[in-house]
Amino acid sequence: MPEEIQEWPRSTRWIHAGFALAVTLLLFSELDMKAIWKKVGELPFRHLLFHMHMWIGMFAAVIVVAFWVQVFSNKNLRSHLFPYSGPYLDNVCTDIRGLASRKLPPSGMRGGVPGMVHGFGLAAVTGMALLGFIMFFLIPNYGVAAPMGFYQLPKKMHDFLSSFVWLYWWGHIGMATLHASKSPVILRIFRP
Repeated sequence: MPEEIQEWPRSTRWIHAGFALAVTLLLFSELDMKAIWKKVGELPFRHLLFHMHMWIGMFAAVIVVAFWVQVFSNKNLRSHLFPYSGPYLDNVCTDIRGLASRKLPPSGMRGGVPGMVHGFGLAAVTGMALLGFIMFFLIPNYGVAAPMGFYQLPKKMHDFLSSFVWLYWWGHIGMATLHASKSPVILRIFRP
């Protein structure tokens, strides 16, 4: 008997779209940005990327809070992202057996390996958003002067987490593309 797959709530789909766009812009803007206090010999475009990264990061922090409100108010979404008990945990084991025999897990809010990986990604992006939020207020005048020494602690942690978010981003896009090529049903998350 096929398992019941729950559809994504409309609000979660919109938050996911905003989340995906913000994280993508943040990841790519950080590749070549330079803070204004490091202005000697730097192109103005790199400073523009720095400001863009700061303000999109603040928007992303709002999206992360909205996502967590969704998680705490929707038991099914919470169980999908953190499938550590009951049938959701059973789906993790089923998915691992299926992946070992080259079978992709079904889409939807059902927990399993995709849900657990989504939960890891949400945790990594939440950490980056929190650290970025702290860094935002440690930079005087929005980047025109060098921040105090304490700034280096959240910056180093933010940089460390960015490696995980890059891995998650590439893995998420790769798996979604593979999944969509085998079963276009997964693209329902982008339906308004």
